[in-house]
Amino acid sequence: MIRLVGIASKDDEIALYYSYAKQTKNFFKLITSSDGFEFNGSTKYVIVTDQKGREEPKYDWTRLLITRQKNRYISTYKVNSPTQPYLNLITSSEMLRWTKIGRIDEIKEIGSLVPEFQYKNRHVLYFGEHDIKLAYSASLTNWKIKEEPVLQKRENFFDKGDLEVAKVYHYADHILLFYYAKTMHNNQLTYAVGAAAFDTKDPSKLLWRLDKPLWEVPEHLLTESIKPLGIEILHGQCILYWIINDTTVYAVSTPLLPKEISLKGKNVSVVLNKHDQNPIITPNPQNAWESRATFNSAALYEDGKVHFLYRALGDTDLSVLGYATSKDGFTIDERLNEPAYFPRESFETPGGHAFSKFADHFASGGGYGGIEDPRITRVDDTIYLTYVAFDGANPPRAALSSISVKNFLGKKWDTWAKPKLISAPGMVNKSAVIFPERVNGKYVVLHRVYPNILVDFLDDLQFDNYLQGQYFIPPRKKFWDSKKVGAGAPPMKTKDGWLLIYQSVGYQDPSRYKIGAMLLDHNNPTKVLYRSNNPIISPDETYENDGFKAGVVYPCGAIIKDNTLMVYYGGADTVVCAAQANLDTFLEQLKYAQEPKLRRVSVPMLN
Repeated sequence: MIRLVGIASKDDEIALYYSYAKQTKNFFKLITSSDGFEFNGSTKYVIVTDQKGREEPKYDWTRLLITRQKNRYISTYKVNSPTQPYLNLITSSEMLRWTKIGRIDEIKEIGSLVPEFQYKNRHVLYFGEHDIKLAYSASLTNWKIKEEPVLQKRENFFDKGDLEVAKVYHYADHILLFYYAKTMHNNQLTYAVGAAAFDTKDPSKLLWRLDKPLWEVPEHLLTESIKPLGIEILHGQCILYWIINDTTVYAVSTPLLPKEISLKGKNVSVVLNKHDQNPIITPNPQNAWESRATFNSAALYEDGKVHFLYRALGDTDLSVLGYATSKDGFTIDERLNEPAYFPRESFETPGGHAFSKFADHFASGGGYGGIEDPRITRVDDTIYLTYVAFDGANPPRAALSSISVKNFLGKKWDTWAKPKLISAPGMVNKSAVIFPERVNGKYVVLHRVYPNILVDFLDDLQFDNYLQGQYFIPPRKKFWDSKKVGAGAPPMKTKDGWLLIYQSVGYQDPSRYKIGAMLLDHNNPTKVLYRSNNPIISPDETYENDGFKAGVVYPCGAIIKDNTLMVYYGGADTVVCAAQANLDTFLEQLKYAQEPKLRRVSVPMLN
């Protein structure tokens, strides 16, 4: 039977150590992986000898923990002796041929050395399987233990049970300690992974400690036998390895913030900073067409300005689109007194009438309906406008018009193309957005039919056929976006993928709209790479609750300007608001805050 002994990293690879017996001989080997999940590298023999060159007769060890110290590697491992377990030390120059340093009689529990570090000319070891303690040694053979634990269990937290050392890392300003928090569930030992940082100037001084686990055993595995194998860092990812039912290796990975290689921010939600002068566009009582509400604005950054097309409601409750611009993205520099776009076709006009000029709507008395929730995207030399067309009676549908970039910048609104419906009749279809460039030669359109975001790939943008919904991105049952989701602003291309700002309602809080973010794969936008585990904008401010619909934040526009992400959203269906964040920081936090997912590790000799 193969015994999995431990995990270690070296030269951008992960090595998995294992032992087995064949007839009367015991063997110790390692196999490598370049990504930490597919162990298809070379298999090599590992030899451990004592000071006289005699090979270790049996490798029935657990929790092999390897650290680098200057020009050599030092490993601790626990020996389950029939009389009493103990911690042993071995050393190697290349992690294949190891020589015993000796056993640590003072320490009986799992321990991990701090790599490339000494405190007052002494090696530092964190150890423990109940509380976590600290020990120092100048020789690696005799150890002085600091009796007071440096980390103990906490009531009312995930680590309220026994704590066990997992792995220790050394960085410029802190020592990073991973640990396992152990609890019993139906007579089965289960684990969560915690992290804490200690001061390099005093390794006993706690700097911070996560209040939430990096990962914990999911519900569907609570009845299985799951044991920790180790933790390693590879390519900016912290990978947690587990043995399930003594036969299978699984792993989960969580990214580290590259600028500080710290997990301190793990409990910080990804959020946007709301502009301190919100709302940035409010109803204008001097204009009858926008006297009651101005909200849900599309946005386009072009010619050094942010161009807004916002939904407006006036005295007749007819939805039309107003126009404004801003050089800095927040302060409105120009705002027109006439609509930039208004209902012209029967499918978007209350009463089913078609009008050639805006004044005719007032003559007809208007009514609830019109042009709702606009989005604009530039594709080549054309600006495409998608919106919700509603005639006040039939189910709202996605509609499309377009205008040349030149005419848009010149405010030649009479050149808008004749609008057309792009979604099928008989069903509510909203939140249509067009990608700003082709993906693998295809145009990509997102739209929403409750409860999903739908994805279509098109040969052109003529829309001779209605959107089909070829693929979908669903809500998530256990998250804030559990009930329904819809695309917000048109996706923006970033180094990490297509950034989609989206809106959602969750069953946990069904009366309030919130805003999230997801990153879609560059070449396959049906694939969600990362998705915010918490809302990036929630309706918490007065201007998001005082209006026609309290508790609503609804995004229709977003731009990237000078490496700043700016998101524009409607507050309470009454005003236009703005929020922002540094793009690089936002993307790193979005990737970093993901819930780690368990993956099976490919190990040929176990399959």
